[in-house]
Formats: sequence, structure tokens, C-alpha cells
Amino acid sequence: MDSAQKIVTQMPLVELWNADGLLDARRAENLGETDIKRLLRDGSSFVVAEAGQPLRWISEGDRFAFWKTEVKCRLVALDADGFCLGDYPGNYCYVASMWKCASSTSIIVLEKHH
Repeated sequence: MDSAQKIVTQMPLVELWNADGLLDARRAENLGETDIKRLLRDGSSFVVAEAGQPLRWISEGDRFAFWKTEVKCRLVALDADGFCLGDYPGNYCYVASMWKCASSTSIIVLEKHH
């Protein structure tokens, strides 16, 4: 299958890909707000995983604005036992994890729940 046409079929994700194909990346840990801020300062990028959709890679130039306007208010707390979609703007939220990639900086994966 062409990687550009591949869609998310399950969450949590078990693999990451981009237009060039499968990435040599592994889930390392779940993330909270402080972790994401640190990773963004260190150059990490975002990818959004939503069931039934292709992975959406957020451009380097948009990552800070995306964090501030889209993710920060919808991030499930690291210590949460669960979540209620009604507690978040637009009735959707993100669960964040860090993935270690062999060929680049860490990647922040945002699994979108709605």
C-alpha cells in the first residue's frame, strides 16, 4: 500500500509512517504538558493520529501555534484515570506520547479521541 494512502486503523498506534514509508520509531512514554513544552523547545514535531484518517504531520513552522491553539486546552492529563469528551472544547481531546525515532528527534504523537 502507498504510505500516503495509509490510514489509522487502531489506537494506540503500533507504528508510525510518513509519505516515504514506515518509520523506525517506537513508543517511549506518555506525555504531559511540561514534557511537550520541553520537547517542542528541543525541536520535536507533532503528528496527529485519528481513526479512519491518514496521519497528519504538523509542519515545523506551525507546531507552536498548533500547541497553543489546538492541543494545550484538549490534552488529557498525564495522571488521568480516564477522560470525558464533554470536558474538552469541541468534545474531543488528545492523548500524547513520545516516540523515539532512529533517524530524527523524538516525535510527539497525539491520538485524537472524539
